[in-house]
Amino acid sequence: MRHSIKRYANRHSGFSLVEIAMVLVIAGIAFSMVMTATRGSTDAGKRALIRSQLDAIDAALANFVAQNKRLPCPANGTLASSAAGAGTETLSPGPPPAALPPKGSCNPINQINGVVPWVSLGLSEADATDPWGARITYRVDSALAQGAPQAILMDMSSCDPSSTGGGLTATGCKVAVPPCAGNGNCSSPSEFLLNKGLDVWDGINGVAGWNIRQNNRGAGTGAAYVLISHGASGTGAYNKSGVLQPGSIAAGTDETPNRNNRALAIPSLLANTYRDAALNDVVSAAHFDDYLSHPKIMTVLNRAALGPRAH
Repeated sequence: MRHSIKRYANRHSGFSLVEIAMVLVIAGIAFSMVMTATRGSTDAGKRALIRSQLDAIDAALANFVAQNKRLPCPANGTLASSAAGAGTETLSPGPPPAALPPKGSCNPINQINGVVPWVSLGLSEADATDPWGARITYRVDSALAQGAPQAILMDMSSCDPSSTGGGLTATGCKVAVPPCAGNGNCSSPSEFLLNKGLDVWDGINGVAGWNIRQNNRGAGTGAAYVLISHGASGTGAYNKSGVLQPGSIAAGTDETPNRNNRALAIPSLLANTYRDAALNDVVSAAHFDDYLSHPKIMTVLNRAALGPRAH
């Protein structure tokens, strides 16, 4: 009897290999579920954070316009964080040579490596670095970044909504001489906005298409500037060391025009204009994980309290 009890106890004193394997499988599944949920929560947090960052940069740019009546030029993304001039807008030194733009204005060629000029905006480098560790790309119509003595084109306070004609002066809106309706005494907002800013559209997979784009320079709805976070893939973005990142995957068709180290797209053509498409994590030509901000010129000027005069 004692031997029978002993044999029974031996048989049930530990787990079998099958039972241990089942426990490990269940634990692995549970761990995988936890990690997936955590990763999803982290991704969602980063996506919310980049939107907040873009909003904060938008506010800083509007404040810069309010103080300077121009937008800042981009900073040089190839400079490491510790380098002199990192985060400071790159202004043209002016002639000579004669090919250079006027002193104090933006040279379009400098925008090839352009990133948010955090120092010039009173921001920290962290404010201009996205949650995936890349600097946020910044593109601006160089004409909108000109300061005196050039034409000041980020000030509509002399434009009058009631004007039906009259054109612009060399420095922008004419000083209004009421009454404005039906004569050449005043400039209308539509005249001021025509052929200024940048084009942004919703990409080759978008419903609206090129003719009904989100920002249309030729129709007076151009973007004052474009901010681009290159998302989790980081493809085509500069990091804090000033190195252009190849990214974790190749750029999708709509991401390619947004990459840094490319010439400023003015006047924009269908082939190279900026894209703000729907997020798509599929690893294919349709991949798109960029985050953009591209407010219209009128939007920025209203935020800076430099919009058209009110009646």
